[in-house]
Amino acid sequence: MNYIEITLIALALAVDATVYAFSYGLVLRQRRAAAALWLALTVGLFQAGMPLLGYWGGEALRSVVSTWAPYVVLVVFGILGGSIIYKAWHESEDAEQVSATPLGAAGLLVVGVATSIDALAVGACMALGNIGGPQLQLGLAVSIIGVITFLCALASFHSARLLHHLPTRWLETLAGLLLIGLGVQNLW
Repeated sequence: MNYIEITLIALALAVDATVYAFSYGLVLRQRRAAAALWLALTVGLFQAGMPLLGYWGGEALRSVVSTWAPYVVLVVFGILGGSIIYKAWHESEDAEQVSATPLGAAGLLVVGVATSIDALAVGACMALGNIGGPQLQLGLAVSIIGVITFLCALASFHSARLLHHLPTRWLETLAGLLLIGLGVQNLW
């Protein structure tokens, strides 16, 4: 398993959850510690689970598209990266309105799914491009993704008050470029 690739993928995938946690940390005033922990756990679990589902789907398609797999990975990572960059520069900084009360189970579920949809496609690309190594190491790879997302979300939630001037557009742009770069690297 290439730990650098997995770490870069994890950091790129964690950006949506991190930005959401940061925004949520800015506006939430009550039960902050519990809310931060539940949010970080939720997004971490979804970021780990979605690539796993995508990987299994990608494994099923491997024999069909194995010849074109590097190009499929490049296109999917390129689209995901381009989408992240586009959204970063074409949506208002205040587009995400968050509740000033702690999220309930339904709200956490929505946030978990919404911030990890791209991880499903990444999981399929991991299978098609053999990113992350053999299947036996898959559990470790998705665990790394989940833990990094958990830590980033938790840290960004708690740092929101200190770092309210953080340029989120540039972070999202960097995440998009990381995904595109990984797609290009997989082609080579």
